Amino acid sequence: MTVAVREGLLRVPDPAAGSFVTATVGLIITIPVAFIATGADGATSGELWPFLLAGLIAPGVAGLLFTLSVELAGAARAALLVTAAPLLAALPAFLILDEPFHVAIAGGAVLIVAGGVVLGSERLEGTDFKRSGLLIALAAAAVIAVRDNFARWAAKHHDVSGIAAGSAALAGAVVLILAYLLLTRRRRTFASIRRAVVPFLPAGVLIAVAYMALLEALNRGRVTVVTPLYASESFWAVLCAWIFLGRSERIGPRLLVAAGLMMSGAALIGAFR
Repeated sequence: MTVAVREGLLRVPDPAAGSFVTATVGLIITIPVAFIATGADGATSGELWPFLLAGLIAPGVAGLLFTLSVELAGAARAALLVTAAPLLAALPAFLILDEPFHVAIAGGAVLIVAGGVVLGSERLEGTDFKRSGLLIALAAAAVIAVRDNFARWAAKHHDVSGIAAGSAALAGAVVLILAYLLLTRRRRTFASIRRAVVPFLPAGVLIAVAYMALLEALNRGRVTVVTPLYASESFWAVLCAWIFLGRSERIGPRLLVAAGLMMSGAALIGAFR
């Protein structure tokens, strides 16, 4: 999905409109799937409201931040920094959700921070990338961590399908991003959206699959288990960026070392749950 977002931005450099199209296409796909999988009662359950709120957080706010970070720092680097989400999600999971602590969490934290330091010290001269994109990606990771804990809390107190919850989350994101566009662009909003539809269509299809799977996973497993597993997206993002985007991503040894450290940290947090 990250690589698809980067491809869309190369054609239409508009992170906000791209985020809206991505979330809207995802919503259009997940609604019929939710009705088929859960029936009308499950897809329209009053128990879905917490996941609608979760969607305002991510992919709402987080989607805007993440898409902007992909534009500024590239697909591989933005996805890699989102690997920090397991670390950022772990502390509130211990304090609020009473999830167990293990010393491996500390080891994983050290590896993730070390990877972040390596990535942050990378030389970006001669590229279009900006270091501010790395900070925005970290902010997106923090927002995602908030969403994960809130969604896990909601899953423990509300008996709903993860597929329907994913649809509700995308609906919340669509509402928030559209409100942002209307406030900031007014009459230019729908022209911006029309330009972004085709370039960001693939990303919308992929986010539909991702959010249905993620919310189903959070329905079934602890935050400290699920978050490190989906943080493996950074590995796939680096690989796909190398295959599909080639030299434009400037994937070198320092980026690969950072990926190895951060992936190992996320895996360690998840393995000793």
